[in-house]
Amino acid sequence: MAWQDEIGGASYTAPSGKKIEFNYDSRLSRKTPLKTAENTFPDVDGAEIQPLGLGGKKFPMTAIFSGGDCLTLASEFEDALCERGVGVLEHPIYGKINVVPTGDIERSDDLVSSLNESRVKVTFAETIVDESFPDGEVAAVDELEAAAEAYEDTAAESFADMIETASIDDQLDLQATLKAQIDAINQGIADIMEDVNAFREETRKISREIQTVKNTLNKMIGTVDVMVGSAMEIATAMIQLIRLPGELVMGAMAKIEGYATIASSILNTIKRDPVGAAAIKNQYAATSVALGGIVSAVSYGVAKSALDASGKTEKNGSTMASVSSGGFASRSHALLAADSIVEMFETYKNYMDSQTAKDAFVDSGEGYAALLENVTAAVKIIQTASFSLPTTRICKLGRDRQVIELLCELYGADGFSRLDEFIMDNKLNADEIVELPMGREIRYYA
Repeated sequence: MAWQDEIGGASYTAPSGKKIEFNYDSRLSRKTPLKTAENTFPDVDGAEIQPLGLGGKKFPMTAIFSGGDCLTLASEFEDALCERGVGVLEHPIYGKINVVPTGDIERSDDLVSSLNESRVKVTFAETIVDESFPDGEVAAVDELEAAAEAYEDTAAESFADMIETASIDDQLDLQATLKAQIDAINQGIADIMEDVNAFREETRKISREIQTVKNTLNKMIGTVDVMVGSAMEIATAMIQLIRLPGELVMGAMAKIEGYATIASSILNTIKRDPVGAAAIKNQYAATSVALGGIVSAVSYGVAKSALDASGKTEKNGSTMASVSSGGFASRSHALLAADSIVEMFETYKNYMDSQTAKDAFVDSGEGYAALLENVTAAVKIIQTASFSLPTTRICKLGRDRQVIELLCELYGADGFSRLDEFIMDNKLNADEIVELPMGREIRYYA
């Protein structure tokens, strides 16, 4: 039997049970991510690569609908893709797969040159289907908080074990390093605070807590004598100071960008060639706590807000800003946030690898392992939250449209309140705000 005879049709069964069959572009593909861990060691060239299994396979497809009712069929398919939950893809080559549509849904309609044809591009991602996955919200909160506390304790102990303060020069050098890093943290926190509503009770409460921790931390590192006897307390206070802005009510990506700026500032405080083994170890100990604290804070803050704010909305001026699942506008935004947190962890890991490669000291790796658990718990929560979010939809306008008219068509009674969001998301210019031209590609969520 020829391989052409074995290829069947394609269909997608939505979580509601509705099954839609479709034709497809003949260029089919599948992407399989390989999960690995890379470990490097002092005095050993190369790296040990640990295979950790496979990630979820992804199947990008272009569904094609033809004929006089192509617009209706394509719209029904889009609606099925936007249902929240796990669906079933019947792939012409790979068979039945439990999937969740991810990324953007891109729709194009060609009613002239392609003789009544509508195309919908979407990527299906294979997902685990198990009654025990994902965990309940209470279990997820417990896991997240336990992972964050475990990192805090482990990082503080590792810092105290690593630093050397035998001489006054070592003490003064460590004090200067800590002061420079705390200054960078404080400036970054101030920048984050500018982007939040200062009149919210939660904001005022967090601001007071930040000031209290700042005062305590400055007192501990203010004199060398006090600092030497308070290594664990200093590390704990640094991590707590860094974590507090993560509890602010603000957009997830704005929170991530704010913390990424702090991480860059911390890296800029590093002395490229510290003199002496003690200075090298002390700088590493302080920097690893600061960078690790940033990764832990953003992981905890974004994941916790995704759980705490589920299903709520708040009035923000004339705009109804959704804060469900941490302020994510769509499923793709949530997955982007998860990827950004992983990238920040990679920044932390790359710094650690670059320093331990100098063979000036040996790190136990306990802080790294605890932070990895923290990040893993957070990413799991964010990915789970993405299941309940709307999908990004992209379409090209078939005629000139007034913006308000289009928004009311897309969102109904809530259309006008989404005007600012729509303008920013689609980067409309002054002329387009008045009238959108035919052929303009626009993005919305449903």
